[in-house]
Amino acid sequence: MDENFGTDLADTDYAADPTPTDDGVDFLGDSAGIDMPAMPSMWDDAPDVPPSANAMPAMPTMSFPELDTDADPSPGPSHDDAPPPDPAQAPMPDPDATTAPADGTYGTPTAWTADWFYQEVDGYCGPSSVAQIVSEYTGLDISDPQQLVDRALELGLFPNGDPSQGMTSKSMEILMEDQGVPCHLETSSISDLEEKLSDGYGVVTMVDSGEIWYPGEETVEDNTPDHALVVAGIDTERGVVILSDPGHPDGNQLEVPIDTFEDAWSDSGNEMLVADVPDADLADSTVDPTVAALTPRPWAIITLTHR
Repeated sequence: MDENFGTDLADTDYAADPTPTDDGVDFLGDSAGIDMPAMPSMWDDAPDVPPSANAMPAMPTMSFPELDTDADPSPGPSHDDAPPPDPAQAPMPDPDATTAPADGTYGTPTAWTADWFYQEVDGYCGPSSVAQIVSEYTGLDISDPQQLVDRALELGLFPNGDPSQGMTSKSMEILMEDQGVPCHLETSSISDLEEKLSDGYGVVTMVDSGEIWYPGEETVEDNTPDHALVVAGIDTERGVVILSDPGHPDGNQLEVPIDTFEDAWSDSGNEMLVADVPDADLADSTVDPTVAALTPRPWAIITLTHR
């Protein structure tokens, strides 16, 4: 896409059954008025039988064959014993599924605290976001985007040579690769973004700045991506996206609701600039932000030669 990112600062204006009866008939009772005749006994006419004739015959002696010692002594199958599951019937894991981290946070947001700076100038969000990625990957301490702005001017990456007009996402890709960080543009989804952050990839997203800085306060919804920023992490437990946003004075670890970020990101068609290889610090969740901030980084002038 050819939107220019960096026009944000100037252009943005700041949900119980009854028991059945027997109909009064008292079966075999006196109330029916019926005299039942006496029944003859079946023993009245029985002949006299000698006592010996009533004796029970002797029962034959029971004998048991010898046990077959070769027989299988194991008990037969029990109704309680379920057959083992068939591995072929077990559900296969989804190779594309992302395993949620134990603490619910994708990426290592604190690793970006030492790389953030406020861009201060309209149109500088592209070079400033690229500068953060380059700092993280190379160890350079770039706290002023001017050098990358100057390099972008040399490469002709600003429309009409005017930095205040911002730069396109394709121009950001060229600038980042020029500074030694191979990268590529792609359109994606929030789940893919989570996976990339978890794996330690540096990511710049193209968003509508007004929806992030002033949610619900835009006088006109322009659905225009006008800003670039680094996504530092996603915390699904708290439902926020953590940003390293050079365009906001409080952009270091700026948190916005996931839904708000998705709305702002969708205005660019979910476009993002992703480093081709992960960075070890970004994938290591044990990074101490205090140590990261205090670690000395040598200031270095970026070589302004086209690679």
